[in-house]
Amino acid sequence: MSENQGILNQYNKEEIKQLLQSNERLVYIDNGSEEFVARYEDLPDIIVDVNEKLGHTENLKVYDFENPDMEKPILTTIGYFLDKCDPDVNKDIFERLVALQTDKEHVKDYKVIDEDMLDDVMNELDEEMER
Repeated sequence: MSENQGILNQYNKEEIKQLLQSNERLVYIDNGSEEFVARYEDLPDIIVDVNEKLGHTENLKVYDFENPDMEKPILTTIGYFLDKCDPDVNKDIFERLVALQTDKEHVKDYKVIDEDMLDDVMNELDEEMER
């Protein structure tokens, strides 16, 4: 998401390494022209925040990081509203998403992972494993 990623806080290499080595669930987020990776639990905040910063024009597709099925995203949005959503994902994010959309909650601080930096860190981890 290089074009717009300057508006999003990003993890550094060490933080990415820690995330990859943890059991943290991650997702790919695609806005049609750019992709980044984020923590699953940050999805409601990202959906609302990205759209508020970019004029409610971001139709997002979200894929599971571990098993990305590019034919079947786990959720899609129209602006900051859900379009299609896996029922389990809906259960996980719906309450917070609505609270953010109705200003009952405020977007929390979150970070995203730049895809190029992710590739670098994954290559470094692979090299460490080979030693």
